[in-house]
Amino acid sequence: MSLSDKYGEVYTLAGVLGCYDLNAFEEDEVLTFTGTCPDRYTLDQLWDKVREIDSSDGENEMSLNFGFDNDDIYGEYEVKRGDTLSGIAKKLSQGKLSYQKIFQANQDILDDPDEIKPGQKLKIPNF
Repeated sequence: MSLSDKYGEVYTLAGVLGCYDLNAFEEDEVLTFTGTCPDRYTLDQLWDKVREIDSSDGENEMSLNFGFDNDDIYGEYEVKRGDTLSGIAKKLSQGKLSYQKIFQANQDILDDPDEIKPGQKLKIPNF
């Protein structure tokens, strides 16, 4: 199986997540995807897909080289049923970001950190 076949789902996901100017090339047995993504969160979702395909993180055979449209925030997260700000913070930053920082970044749409609703799009600050 070629690397393009193996990691084709990552390339497809990049387009679905809003990345553009996508290119793929293989050189010296390393597959590289390039382009521009909306934010760092999107890139992390692509790496999650790489880890789904190959638990070694695609080590030594995969490279994602993307720029970002928005470097001011980590990304945007759509609230799902059962989410809490603390759960979102833990999930996205592995403890590096607090729920208070997410609340502060979204005070334009949130009045109470305990009252978030499915479908809301929250800005996730850099951490």
